[in-house]
Amino acid sequence: MRVYIVRHGETQWNKEEVFRGRKDVPLNEAGRRQAEQAGAYFRDIPVQRIVSSPLSRADETARGIADATGVPVETAEELTDINFGVWEGLSLRQVEERYPAEFAVWGTSPEKARIAGGETLDEVRERVMRGFDRFTGIPGPLVIVTHRAICKVLSLSLLRMGNAHFWAMKYDPGSITLLEGDPGRFTLVFSNDTCHQRDGRAGERYRDF
Repeated sequence: MRVYIVRHGETQWNKEEVFRGRKDVPLNEAGRRQAEQAGAYFRDIPVQRIVSSPLSRADETARGIADATGVPVETAEELTDINFGVWEGLSLRQVEERYPAEFAVWGTSPEKARIAGGETLDEVRERVMRGFDRFTGIPGPLVIVTHRAICKVLSLSLLRMGNAHFWAMKYDPGSITLLEGDPGRFTLVFSNDTCHQRDGRAGERYRDF
């Protein structure tokens, strides 16, 4: 089984380093181009299923792939971004200033982080894998379009790695990751590929927070 994990394209809040979470922030112009470029990447791949987070930034990215492949988009609540609670809508600087102790834990031991009103990574993993179990009944390539934190947790889960490795993986906007195997054993083929972004943004540096 081939599982492609696609992070949604860029939003203005990505550029401004604002915590997004469940806020429904749309793609910006660059993000819409990234959605089209992701679609072009999959045009000649025999995709069997596309499953997306329902938030518009992921759904619009998924529809770029659907337009290129002719495969309809399904949405799954389990792929919704992490709930960042009271951090949502705040900039990285604001969170660092207002919640220094909690932010320090998030930066050093994310598996232990508890954000007021939000989810833990263990809670995220439980719901994401509950959803993934519903997506695996097909032999052909599966494309999952979702969010940075979900990309990380899903990949770690499939590779049987703990959430303590959260910061060991990086997913830029519009990036594509491939894992191959079966539900009991997956291998990481490549990760965070942005070579399909042909307008000079491939490899652009985004802060991972």
